[in-house]
Amino acid sequence: MPSLLEQATEHRNHIKHEALTFSLFELVNMFRAEPKEIQIRPDFQRLFRWSRIQQSSFIESLILEMPIPPLFFFETPEGLWDLLDGLQRLSTIIRFIGTGKDTPVEVQGSNGNENMWHYDNQNNLEEPLQLLAGEYLTELAGLTFTRLPAQLQLNLKRARLHVYVLKRETKPMYKYEVFKRLNRGGMLLEDQEMRNCSVRMLDETFPNFLREISQDNGFAKALGVEYDQQNAYYLEEFALRFFTMKNYSNNFRHEVSDFLTEYMEAVSRQTFVFNYDAERLLFTECWSQINRALPDGEAFRGKNRDDHKSYGPFSPALFEMISIGIAANIANVKIIGDTDLKNKIVDLIITAKDRGLTGGGSNSRTKTHGRLTLAKEGFAS
Repeated sequence: MPSLLEQATEHRNHIKHEALTFSLFELVNMFRAEPKEIQIRPDFQRLFRWSRIQQSSFIESLILEMPIPPLFFFETPEGLWDLLDGLQRLSTIIRFIGTGKDTPVEVQGSNGNENMWHYDNQNNLEEPLQLLAGEYLTELAGLTFTRLPAQLQLNLKRARLHVYVLKRETKPMYKYEVFKRLNRGGMLLEDQEMRNCSVRMLDETFPNFLREISQDNGFAKALGVEYDQQNAYYLEEFALRFFTMKNYSNNFRHEVSDFLTEYMEAVSRQTFVFNYDAERLLFTECWSQINRALPDGEAFRGKNRDDHKSYGPFSPALFEMISIGIAANIANVKIIGDTDLKNKIVDLIITAKDRGLTGGGSNSRTKTHGRLTLAKEGFAS
Protein backbone atom coordinates (compact mmCIF):
# COMPACT_ATOMS: atom_id res chain seq x y z
CA MET A 1 0.00 0.00 0.00
CA PRO A 2 1.56 3.33 -1.07
CA SER A 3 1.99 5.96 1.62
CA LEU A 4 -0.13 9.12 1.67
CA LEU A 5 2.74 11.17 0.26
CA GLU A 6 3.33 8.65 -2.51
CA GLN A 7 -0.36 8.68 -3.42
CA ALA A 8 -0.47 12.48 -3.47
CA THR A 9 2.66 12.68 -5.64
CA GLU A 10 1.35 10.09 -8.10
CA HIS A 11 -1.98 11.85 -8.67
CA ARG A 12 -0.47 15.35 -8.75
CA ASN A 13 1.84 14.21 -11.53
CA HIS A 14 -1.19 13.39 -13.68
CA ILE A 15 -2.81 16.83 -13.30
CA LYS A 16 -1.28 19.52 -15.49
CA HIS A 17 -2.78 23.00 -15.47
CA GLU A 18 -1.92 26.54 -16.49
CA ALA A 19 -3.05 29.80 -14.85
CA LEU A 20 -3.70 32.64 -17.30
CA THR A 21 -5.54 35.96 -17.57
CA PHE A 22 -7.62 37.07 -20.55
CA SER A 23 -9.58 40.18 -21.37
CA LEU A 24 -13.33 39.81 -21.68
CA PHE A 25 -13.06 40.78 -25.34
CA GLU A 26 -10.50 38.02 -25.98
CA LEU A 27 -12.75 35.42 -24.36
CA VAL A 28 -15.74 36.53 -26.42
CA ASN A 29 -13.71 36.41 -29.62
CA MET A 30 -12.47 32.92 -28.77
CA PHE A 31 -16.08 31.80 -28.37
CA ARG A 32 -17.24 33.50 -31.58
CA ALA A 33 -14.28 32.27 -33.69
CA GLU A 34 -14.79 29.65 -36.41
CA PRO A 35 -14.07 27.01 -35.33
CA LYS A 36 -14.88 28.00 -31.77
CA GLU A 37 -11.75 28.05 -29.62
CA ILE A 38 -13.95 27.95 -26.49
CA GLN A 39 -16.50 25.15 -26.46
CA ILE A 40 -19.69 25.27 -24.39
CA ARG A 41 -21.30 21.88 -24.80
CA PRO A 42 -24.99 21.80 -25.77
CA ASP A 43 -25.83 20.22 -22.41
CA PHE A 44 -24.14 23.17 -20.71
CA GLN A 45 -25.85 25.78 -22.85
CA ARG A 46 -29.25 24.43 -21.82
CA LEU A 47 -28.19 25.05 -18.22
CA PHE A 48 -27.59 28.78 -18.63
CA ARG A 49 -30.23 29.82 -16.12
CA TRP A 50 -29.25 33.08 -14.56
CA SER A 51 -32.20 35.46 -14.47
CA ARG A 52 -31.95 38.96 -15.94
CA ILE A 53 -31.49 40.28 -12.41
CA GLN A 54 -28.52 37.97 -11.84
CA GLN A 55 -27.02 38.77 -15.23
CA SER A 56 -27.42 42.52 -14.68
CA SER A 57 -25.89 42.28 -11.23
CA PHE A 58 -22.88 40.42 -12.64
CA ILE A 59 -22.31 43.06 -15.33
CA GLU A 60 -22.55 45.74 -12.63
CA SER A 61 -19.85 43.86 -10.69
CA LEU A 62 -17.60 43.86 -13.75
CA ILE A 63 -18.10 47.59 -14.31
CA LEU A 64 -17.31 48.24 -10.63
CA GLU A 65 -14.18 46.04 -11.00
CA MET A 66 -15.18 43.71 -8.18
CA PRO A 67 -13.16 40.46 -7.89
CA ILE A 68 -14.66 37.68 -10.02
CA PRO A 69 -14.04 33.93 -9.57
CA PRO A 70 -11.90 32.32 -12.29
CA LEU A 71 -13.10 30.27 -15.24
CA PHE A 72 -11.97 26.66 -15.66
CA PHE A 73 -11.36 24.94 -19.00
CA PHE A 74 -10.03 21.62 -20.27
CA GLU A 75 -7.77 21.61 -23.31
CA THR A 76 -8.89 19.10 -25.95
CA PRO A 77 -6.42 17.13 -28.11
CA GLU A 78 -7.15 19.68 -30.88
CA GLY A 79 -6.13 22.56 -28.62
CA LEU A 80 -9.69 23.85 -28.06
CA TRP A 81 -10.98 24.70 -24.59
CA ASP A 82 -13.96 22.87 -23.08
CA LEU A 83 -15.69 24.87 -20.35
CA LEU A 84 -15.60 23.11 -16.97
CA ASP A 85 -16.81 25.81 -14.61
CA GLY A 86 -18.12 29.35 -15.00
CA LEU A 87 -21.07 28.73 -17.31
CA GLN A 88 -23.31 31.46 -15.88
CA ARG A 89 -20.54 34.07 -15.82
CA LEU A 90 -19.15 33.34 -19.29
CA SER A 91 -22.62 33.09 -20.87
CA THR A 92 -23.56 36.48 -19.42
CA ILE A 93 -20.36 38.05 -20.78
CA ILE A 94 -21.05 36.56 -24.22
CA ARG A 95 -24.64 37.85 -24.19
CA PHE A 96 -23.70 41.34 -23.07
CA ILE A 97 -20.51 41.99 -25.02
CA GLY A 98 -20.45 39.40 -27.75
CA THR A 99 -23.61 39.55 -29.87
CA GLY A 100 -22.58 42.70 -31.73
CA LYS A 101 -26.15 43.96 -31.92
CA ASP A 102 -28.76 45.88 -29.96
CA THR A 103 -32.20 44.87 -28.76
CA PRO A 104 -35.23 45.59 -30.99
CA VAL A 105 -36.17 49.29 -30.91
CA GLU A 106 -39.60 48.66 -29.44
CA VAL A 107 -38.17 47.01 -26.28
CA GLN A 108 -35.28 49.44 -25.66
CA GLY A 109 -34.85 51.65 -22.63
CA SER A 110 -36.00 51.29 -19.04
CA ASN A 111 -39.64 51.60 -20.13
CA GLY A 112 -39.23 48.55 -22.35
CA ASN A 113 -37.48 46.44 -19.73
CA GLU A 114 -40.63 44.52 -18.81
CA ASN A 115 -41.47 43.61 -22.39
CA MET A 116 -41.81 39.80 -22.69
CA TRP A 117 -39.12 39.78 -25.40
CA HIS A 118 -36.50 40.13 -22.67
CA TYR A 119 -37.85 37.19 -20.67
CA ASP A 120 -38.34 34.98 -23.73
CA ASN A 121 -34.68 35.54 -24.66
CA GLN A 122 -33.04 35.91 -21.27
CA ASN A 123 -30.93 32.75 -21.73
CA ASN A 124 -30.41 33.02 -25.47
CA LEU A 125 -26.72 33.61 -26.24
CA GLU A 126 -27.59 35.01 -29.66
CA GLU A 127 -29.70 37.89 -28.31
CA PRO A 128 -28.21 40.88 -26.45
CA LEU A 129 -28.72 41.51 -22.75
CA GLN A 130 -30.49 44.74 -21.80
CA LEU A 131 -29.69 45.58 -18.21
CA LEU A 132 -31.95 46.15 -15.26
CA ALA A 133 -31.07 48.81 -12.68
CA GLY A 134 -28.05 47.85 -10.58
CA GLU A 135 -27.93 48.02 -6.82
CA TYR A 136 -25.37 50.82 -7.07
CA LEU A 137 -25.49 51.79 -10.75
CA THR A 138 -29.18 52.50 -11.13
CA GLU A 139 -28.61 54.29 -14.44
CA LEU A 140 -27.75 50.98 -16.11
CA ALA A 141 -31.48 50.30 -16.45
CA GLY A 142 -32.45 49.86 -20.11
CA LEU A 143 -28.89 49.91 -21.49
CA THR A 144 -27.16 47.35 -23.66
CA PHE A 145 -23.43 47.17 -24.37
CA THR A 146 -23.83 49.16 -27.60
CA ARG A 147 -25.52 52.01 -25.68
CA LEU A 148 -23.05 52.19 -22.80
CA PRO A 149 -20.77 55.24 -22.66
CA ALA A 150 -17.71 54.58 -24.82
CA GLN A 151 -15.38 54.68 -21.81
CA LEU A 152 -17.31 51.90 -20.05
CA GLN A 153 -17.37 49.84 -23.24
CA LEU A 154 -13.58 50.02 -23.46
CA ASN A 155 -13.16 49.29 -19.76
CA LEU A 156 -15.29 46.17 -20.05
CA LYS A 157 -13.54 44.93 -23.17
CA ARG A 158 -10.18 45.30 -21.43
CA ALA A 159 -11.28 43.91 -18.05
CA ARG A 160 -9.40 40.71 -17.28
CA LEU A 161 -10.48 37.39 -15.80
CA HIS A 162 -8.34 34.66 -14.32
CA VAL A 163 -8.50 31.41 -16.27
CA TYR A 164 -7.31 27.93 -15.29
CA VAL A 165 -6.74 25.42 -18.09
CA LEU A 166 -6.29 21.71 -17.48
CA LYS A 167 -3.76 20.77 -20.13
CA ARG A 168 -4.42 18.01 -22.64
CA GLU A 169 -1.88 15.79 -20.88
CA THR A 170 -4.28 15.53 -17.92
CA LYS A 171 -6.20 12.25 -17.91
CA PRO A 172 -9.97 12.59 -18.61
CA MET A 173 -10.67 11.08 -15.19
CA TYR A 174 -9.22 14.19 -13.52
CA LYS A 175 -11.12 16.47 -15.90
CA TYR A 176 -14.28 14.73 -14.70
CA GLU A 177 -13.28 15.05 -11.04
CA VAL A 178 -12.52 18.77 -11.38
CA PHE A 179 -15.92 19.41 -12.93
CA LYS A 180 -17.75 17.34 -10.33
CA ARG A 181 -16.02 18.97 -7.37
CA LEU A 182 -16.30 22.52 -8.69
CA ASN A 183 -20.00 22.16 -9.39
CA ARG A 184 -21.12 20.60 -6.14
CA GLY A 185 -23.23 23.41 -4.79
CA GLY A 186 -22.26 25.68 -7.67
CA MET A 187 -24.74 25.65 -10.54
CA LEU A 188 -28.24 24.88 -9.33
CA LEU A 189 -28.54 21.59 -11.20
CA GLU A 190 -30.89 18.69 -10.74
CA ASP A 191 -28.99 15.52 -9.87
CA GLN A 192 -29.49 13.99 -13.32
CA GLU A 193 -28.38 17.18 -15.07
CA MET A 194 -25.21 17.10 -13.03
CA ARG A 195 -24.60 13.43 -13.86
CA ASN A 196 -25.18 13.99 -17.57
CA CYS A 197 -22.75 16.86 -17.80
CA SER A 198 -20.04 15.31 -15.67
CA VAL A 199 -20.17 11.67 -16.81
CA ARG A 200 -19.99 12.76 -20.45
CA MET A 201 -16.42 13.76 -19.68
CA LEU A 202 -15.67 10.09 -19.10
CA ASP A 203 -17.67 8.73 -22.03
CA GLU A 204 -20.83 9.87 -23.82
CA THR A 205 -22.22 6.45 -24.75
CA PHE A 206 -24.22 5.70 -21.61
CA PRO A 207 -25.59 9.25 -21.08
CA ASN A 208 -26.69 9.29 -24.73
CA PHE A 209 -28.32 5.89 -24.29
CA LEU A 210 -30.27 7.11 -21.25
CA ARG A 211 -31.41 10.22 -23.11
CA GLU A 212 -32.58 8.19 -26.08
CA ILE A 213 -34.28 5.42 -24.15
CA SER A 214 -36.09 7.79 -21.78
CA GLN A 215 -38.01 9.08 -24.82
CA ASP A 216 -39.72 5.68 -25.20
CA ASN A 217 -43.47 6.42 -25.20
CA GLY A 218 -44.25 3.29 -23.25
CA PHE A 219 -41.87 4.32 -20.47
CA ALA A 220 -43.38 7.80 -20.14
CA LYS A 221 -46.90 6.33 -20.17
CA ALA A 222 -46.01 3.81 -17.45
CA LEU A 223 -44.80 6.68 -15.25
CA GLY A 224 -47.83 8.79 -16.06
CA VAL A 225 -45.99 11.70 -17.70
CA GLU A 226 -45.31 12.97 -21.19
CA TYR A 227 -41.83 13.27 -22.62
CA ASP A 228 -41.00 16.93 -23.11
CA GLN A 229 -38.17 19.27 -22.22
CA GLN A 230 -39.58 19.85 -18.75
CA ASN A 231 -39.73 16.13 -17.93
CA ALA A 232 -36.61 15.02 -19.82
CA TYR A 233 -34.24 14.82 -16.84
CA TYR A 234 -36.98 13.34 -14.64
CA LEU A 235 -37.45 10.45 -17.06
CA GLU A 236 -33.71 10.01 -17.59
CA GLU A 237 -33.18 9.70 -13.85
CA PHE A 238 -35.83 7.01 -13.53
CA ALA A 239 -34.39 5.15 -16.51
CA LEU A 240 -31.03 5.25 -14.72
CA ARG A 241 -32.72 4.17 -11.49
CA PHE A 242 -34.21 1.16 -13.27
CA PHE A 243 -30.88 -0.06 -14.65
CA THR A 244 -29.02 0.71 -11.43
CA MET A 245 -31.38 -1.23 -9.19
CA LYS A 246 -31.68 -4.06 -11.72
CA ASN A 247 -27.96 -4.54 -12.28
CA TYR A 248 -26.21 -3.06 -9.28
CA SER A 249 -28.50 -3.32 -6.25
CA ASN A 250 -26.15 -5.61 -4.33
CA ASN A 251 -23.86 -2.60 -3.91
CA PHE A 252 -26.58 -0.33 -2.54
CA ARG A 253 -25.96 1.19 0.89
CA HIS A 254 -28.26 4.13 1.64
CA GLU A 255 -27.97 7.35 -0.39
CA VAL A 256 -29.82 6.80 -3.68
CA SER A 257 -28.47 9.87 -5.48
CA ASP A 258 -24.83 8.96 -4.89
CA PHE A 259 -25.59 5.34 -5.75
CA LEU A 260 -27.04 6.30 -9.14
CA THR A 261 -23.96 8.42 -9.85
CA GLU A 262 -21.69 5.53 -8.83
CA TYR A 263 -23.40 3.15 -11.26
CA MET A 264 -23.40 5.68 -14.10
CA GLU A 265 -19.67 6.20 -13.55
CA ALA A 266 -19.03 2.45 -13.47
CA VAL A 267 -20.78 1.88 -16.80
CA SER A 268 -19.06 4.87 -18.41
CA ARG A 269 -15.64 3.79 -17.13
CA GLN A 270 -16.47 0.29 -18.44
CA THR A 271 -15.71 -1.25 -15.06
CA PHE A 272 -19.24 -2.67 -15.23
CA VAL A 273 -20.34 -4.52 -18.36
CA PHE A 274 -23.54 -3.13 -19.90
CA ASN A 275 -25.13 -4.95 -22.86
CA TYR A 276 -26.83 -2.06 -24.66
CA ASP A 277 -28.89 -4.14 -27.11
CA ALA A 278 -30.20 -6.59 -24.51
CA GLU A 279 -30.91 -3.84 -21.98
CA ARG A 280 -32.80 -1.77 -24.55
CA LEU A 281 -35.04 -4.73 -25.46
CA LEU A 282 -35.80 -5.61 -21.85
CA PHE A 283 -36.48 -1.96 -20.99
CA THR A 284 -39.09 -1.69 -23.75
CA GLU A 285 -40.76 -5.01 -22.86
CA CYS A 286 -40.96 -4.13 -19.17
CA TRP A 287 -43.06 -0.99 -19.72
CA SER A 288 -45.22 -2.74 -22.30
CA GLN A 289 -46.23 -5.29 -19.67
CA ILE A 290 -46.90 -2.66 -17.01
CA ASN A 291 -49.00 -0.55 -19.38
CA ARG A 292 -51.37 -3.40 -20.20
CA ALA A 293 -52.14 -3.85 -16.50
CA LEU A 294 -51.76 -0.48 -14.73
CA PRO A 295 -50.66 2.43 -16.98
CA ASP A 296 -50.34 6.15 -16.22
CA GLY A 297 -48.31 5.74 -13.03
CA GLU A 298 -50.97 3.59 -11.30
CA ALA A 299 -48.52 0.71 -10.84
CA PHE A 300 -46.36 2.90 -8.62
CA ARG A 301 -48.89 4.30 -6.14
CA GLY A 302 -50.14 2.91 -2.85
CA LYS A 303 -53.22 0.65 -2.90
CA ASN A 304 -56.12 0.28 -0.43
CA ARG A 305 -56.60 -3.25 0.81
CA ASP A 306 -60.42 -3.20 0.59
CA ASP A 307 -61.14 -1.76 -2.86
CA HIS A 308 -57.64 -1.78 -4.38
CA LYS A 309 -57.97 1.91 -5.29
CA SER A 310 -54.85 4.04 -5.53
CA TYR A 311 -53.83 6.63 -3.00
CA GLY A 312 -50.87 8.93 -2.51
CA PRO A 313 -48.36 10.24 -5.05
CA PHE A 314 -46.01 8.36 -7.37
CA SER A 315 -43.60 6.30 -5.22
CA PRO A 316 -39.98 5.79 -6.36
CA ALA A 317 -39.80 2.80 -3.97
CA LEU A 318 -42.75 1.14 -5.70
CA PHE A 319 -41.30 2.04 -9.10
CA GLU A 320 -38.16 0.07 -8.22
CA MET A 321 -40.07 -2.84 -6.73
CA ILE A 322 -42.57 -3.42 -9.53
CA SER A 323 -40.32 -2.67 -12.50
CA ILE A 324 -37.38 -4.74 -11.25
CA GLY A 325 -39.64 -7.65 -10.28
CA ILE A 326 -41.16 -7.69 -13.77
CA ALA A 327 -37.82 -7.26 -15.50
CA ALA A 328 -36.38 -10.21 -13.58
CA ASN A 329 -39.28 -12.42 -14.70
CA ILE A 330 -40.20 -10.96 -18.07
CA ALA A 331 -40.83 -14.32 -19.80
CA ASN A 332 -43.24 -15.41 -17.08
CA VAL A 333 -44.98 -12.02 -16.89
CA LYS A 334 -45.69 -12.02 -20.64
CA ILE A 335 -47.95 -15.07 -20.33
CA ILE A 336 -49.98 -13.69 -17.39
CA GLY A 337 -53.36 -12.22 -18.35
CA ASP A 338 -53.99 -8.49 -18.00
CA THR A 339 -56.33 -8.80 -15.01
CA ASP A 340 -54.12 -11.35 -13.24
CA LEU A 341 -51.07 -9.16 -13.74
CA LYS A 342 -52.93 -6.15 -12.36
CA ASN A 343 -54.01 -8.14 -9.29
CA LYS A 344 -50.48 -9.45 -8.76
CA ILE A 345 -49.06 -5.91 -8.82
CA VAL A 346 -51.71 -4.67 -6.36
CA ASP A 347 -51.16 -7.63 -4.02
CA LEU A 348 -47.39 -7.03 -3.99
CA ILE A 349 -47.87 -3.34 -3.17
CA ILE A 350 -50.15 -4.22 -0.25
CA THR A 351 -47.81 -6.98 0.96
CA ALA A 352 -44.81 -4.63 0.85
CA LYS A 353 -46.69 -2.16 3.04
CA ASP A 354 -47.74 -4.90 5.47
CA ARG A 355 -44.12 -6.00 5.83
CA GLY A 356 -42.93 -2.43 6.45
CA LEU A 357 -40.91 -2.31 3.21
CA THR A 358 -42.40 1.01 2.07
CA GLY A 359 -43.13 4.29 3.82
CA GLY A 360 -40.67 5.95 6.20
CA GLY A 361 -37.04 4.96 5.75
CA SER A 362 -37.80 3.10 2.53
CA ASN A 363 -34.33 3.95 1.16
CA SER A 364 -32.58 1.90 3.81
CA ARG A 365 -30.52 -1.02 2.55
CA THR A 366 -32.69 -3.56 4.37
CA LYS A 367 -36.00 -2.24 3.01
CA THR A 368 -34.66 -1.79 -0.50
CA HIS A 369 -33.35 -5.34 -0.72
CA GLY A 370 -36.51 -6.62 0.96
CA ARG A 371 -38.75 -4.97 -1.66
CA LEU A 372 -36.69 -6.20 -4.60
CA THR A 373 -36.60 -9.75 -3.25
CA LEU A 374 -40.35 -9.71 -2.64
CA ALA A 375 -41.08 -8.56 -6.18
CA LYS A 376 -38.66 -10.95 -7.86
CA GLU A 377 -40.21 -13.89 -6.01
CA GLY A 378 -43.76 -12.58 -6.50
CA PHE A 379 -43.57 -12.35 -10.28
CA ALA A 380 -41.75 -15.69 -10.58
CA SER A 381 -44.88 -17.68 -9.71
